[in-house]
Amino acid sequence: MNAMCCRVLLCLLFLMPLAAMAESIVPGSYTNYRFDASIAGFQSVDFGITVKVDPGYRANTFWSNQFGLVGTNSGAYTGMQSDGGSDRIFLFSVWDATDAKPGSDGSYCQSFGGEGVGQSCRMAYAWKQGHTYRFHVAYEGGQWLGVTVTDLHTGYAFKLGSIRTASTQISPKGMVNWTEYFEWNAPDASCYDQPYSKAEFALPKGDGGVATASVSSTSVKPGCSAFSEVMLTPAGSEHRNALGNTIRGAVQAAGKASWCMESKGGAASGVAAISNICSGDQSQSWVYASDHTLRLQNNLCLDISGSSKAVGAAVGVYTCTGGTNQRWTAMGALLRSDWSGLCLAAASPGAQLTMQSCSFGAANQRWDLPESSRTSRWP
Repeated sequence: MNAMCCRVLLCLLFLMPLAAMAESIVPGSYTNYRFDASIAGFQSVDFGITVKVDPGYRANTFWSNQFGLVGTNSGAYTGMQSDGGSDRIFLFSVWDATDAKPGSDGSYCQSFGGEGVGQSCRMAYAWKQGHTYRFHVAYEGGQWLGVTVTDLHTGYAFKLGSIRTASTQISPKGMVNWTEYFEWNAPDASCYDQPYSKAEFALPKGDGGVATASVSSTSVKPGCSAFSEVMLTPAGSEHRNALGNTIRGAVQAAGKASWCMESKGGAASGVAAISNICSGDQSQSWVYASDHTLRLQNNLCLDISGSSKAVGAAVGVYTCTGGTNQRWTAMGALLRSDWSGLCLAAASPGAQLTMQSCSFGAANQRWDLPESSRTSRWP
């Protein structure tokens, strides 16, 4: 979350204090809400999130509902994450809180520190693309605020937990939904290596639907503003981020579903690019970016070694430079180098990728890229 959210409430970055590090340029988006000015507070609020395009298991993306508490300078949020290859989670956090208790089996609560203190309740849950999750935030007496999540597709519900607050009502002022790419804390992150995502946020409803919010404004994070957009929908708003990029996932050898493009020995600069048995590891998790680069995390690009234009030239993984020898054009299932005009070819698993004369009939030159932001399947 960047300083934009500070205008709405406080800068409620509970995962990591904003002042502790420099922020990299990554996409992000926001929807701000208002209720009728006569409403003083709510006992409960329902939010809804539907991830329509999953950015990938290795993505670090957070979709959240943020709100304030009546009579305090504190606030809270609840949402869901794709957590960089770890278990996906739902979470609920309150700033300045000191007491919390878990909800359903598998949930747990913990404190956080940095700029003040607070409590967070969490639960690992493999949420699904296309399912709508309702977040029911409700006061339960004694200043305890709880969150129950329901999968409206299956009807399954679970409670994240309850946190004791300094208030007894949820504020109708300053509510905001946001999409955060939390690789902003990685020094080499950029607009081009972030995976595409699309999510719809429902209009918040107070006290069981007695009052429904309207959208007061939308915005996108500076720096990657051309990569983000917020569109109003009948249900609320849709956030699209990392536009022009694909999701983060495998680049598979077409017709060989068990072979994937890999950075040999892990995601590092100066190593060979190979085909290998698909594992879902970070070294096989690519974004095909709008600048025609194929990128791993940590500013690593697929690269023709030595900028060679020769048939048989080796292909490796190097720090991204913006050079043409790191740019690739998708021609059907072929990946043609913008530098040499040759095409990327695989051999047997474990062997280094090479450049060969392009042939649509060559099975070892055919690749399936991750899903694009422009089509359900890259052309």
